[in-house]
Amino acid sequence: MDNQTYPTAKLLPRLLGSMKHLLPKIGLAVCFAVLGQVVTVAIPLILVYLAFAGLAGQVLSAGWLVLLVVLALLRGAFRYGEHYFGHYVAFHTLAAYRKMIFAKLRRLAPAKLDRQDSGSLLKMIGEDIEALEVFFAHTIAPICTGTLVALGLTVYFGLSSWLLGLLALVTYTLLAIAIPNRFAKQLQPLLKGQNASRKQYVSYFIESLKSMKDLLQFQQTDQRFSALTAKSQLVNQQEREVAQANFMQYALSFLVVGLSVLGFAGMVFDLVATGRLALAEGTGLLVVFTSSFAPFLELSRLPLGFKRAMNAGRNIYALLDEPEPGQSGEEIPVSVGEIRISDLDFDYDERQTGLYQNLSVHFEQSGIIGLVGQSGAGKSTLMKLIMRWYDWQAGQIFLSGLDSRQVDKRHLQASFAYVPQVPQIFKQTIRENLLLGRTDVSDEDILALAEKCYMKERILAAPQGLDTVVQSAGDFSAGEGQRLELMRALLKEADCYIFDEPTSNLDSLNEARFIQLVKEYCHGMVFLISHRSSTMACADVMFRLEDGQLVKER
Repeated sequence: MDNQTYPTAKLLPRLLGSMKHLLPKIGLAVCFAVLGQVVTVAIPLILVYLAFAGLAGQVLSAGWLVLLVVLALLRGAFRYGEHYFGHYVAFHTLAAYRKMIFAKLRRLAPAKLDRQDSGSLLKMIGEDIEALEVFFAHTIAPICTGTLVALGLTVYFGLSSWLLGLLALVTYTLLAIAIPNRFAKQLQPLLKGQNASRKQYVSYFIESLKSMKDLLQFQQTDQRFSALTAKSQLVNQQEREVAQANFMQYALSFLVVGLSVLGFAGMVFDLVATGRLALAEGTGLLVVFTSSFAPFLELSRLPLGFKRAMNAGRNIYALLDEPEPGQSGEEIPVSVGEIRISDLDFDYDERQTGLYQNLSVHFEQSGIIGLVGQSGAGKSTLMKLIMRWYDWQAGQIFLSGLDSRQVDKRHLQASFAYVPQVPQIFKQTIRENLLLGRTDVSDEDILALAEKCYMKERILAAPQGLDTVVQSAGDFSAGEGQRLELMRALLKEADCYIFDEPTSNLDSLNEARFIQLVKEYCHGMVFLISHRSSTMACADVMFRLEDGQLVKER
């Protein structure tokens, strides 16, 4: 998302507004940071005055030692408070933005998750939210701290000499504003390119993992790995360019610090030599100045984090601002005994030539309904339109005579059970994987169904049975994973079952077993999509989708 859509001037207030409940905690982090900086410069300043007092023959009391110990303890306490509230803000920022994103995705589901680029989504949930965490926890507080410390020290130096105050102000301005802004302009195009490259790389990597079997089958793994390596090298090169820009900024910042210390020392020596400043006072001022740069050097490193935060904010708010499907329809009883599609027009991006144009077809409950056609013809999309994952541009879909648009989407989807090509196995217990939050199914019912699906022994053999936490889909074979998906669908007791390439990853034995289970236990309308002729042999009725039209073959 470019700067014109979400300019920084509008994005920044929105970011602050979204986390306004954390601003008091950020304020506390700033207070502790300022107090910590005061103590940091106070300790060497006191030591300077004590040294000069000792050289002058004054007897020092033990109270000074106690004061220094107290200040040292306070420095630790202030540092702890600064970090505590910084981490508090960081963790709550992570939680708040992830909650907002997940809530938005739930409202946009299932269509958004079906078509969302997985690389972009993973980057958003991971890198982008972490960039905003850094912004709130480690950008706002340092800016406020640096501003307050700069004003306080400028006044402090100005009380002794306006030239010293001016030099300090110029130095702090260069470190905190001028140099960061100079490099921020250089970093902007670098970060924009890096953002796009990282997104493409993650997407390409995930797609490569998903298609690994096909790549192996067609002997394309070497070419794929070469392309993946090239994309990785591009990301690394861009990372090096960003690091080089940061290094130059650090080098320039430390050069300014070194020259400023020399200039400040020269002014102090001149004031002492001309009698306008006592040696003890001048030495104290020099020590305070040399120990005051930490907040401003931290600010000099902010452009990278700030630019990344703004880019992340644009990505996140582009999703949060995405229009949501209108809540149309009512929660009225639905029966899916037949499906009639009339003059349907649909395309994902509203091209001039749509995926379907004036598509009309009548499906009846007459055994297994097979759908065949070339890849990309729109077989899966047609099923998703029937389930109202998407809204179409024109035409009507009737479910047993009822216009599906009269029914609330979520209520309607309860009538369908969809089994995808790749089993969706989550890192939860076997029970939770099967029930997906339902509480109205007993373990006895699950195990009875598992026995029918040849999964009972496998489940009982797991360490904790139904309570066993599945670590990954790899815990089950391809056949077992697909039978778990079938159990999930059967437990739903839907009116209509949709199987989308369910046997593409199964051997012939598991394929035959799966088809037998579908024929025996799926009561209601059953749609079967597959490129395998052995799988489609079980279909009682066959339709071919070609050029946006359905033709009945048998």
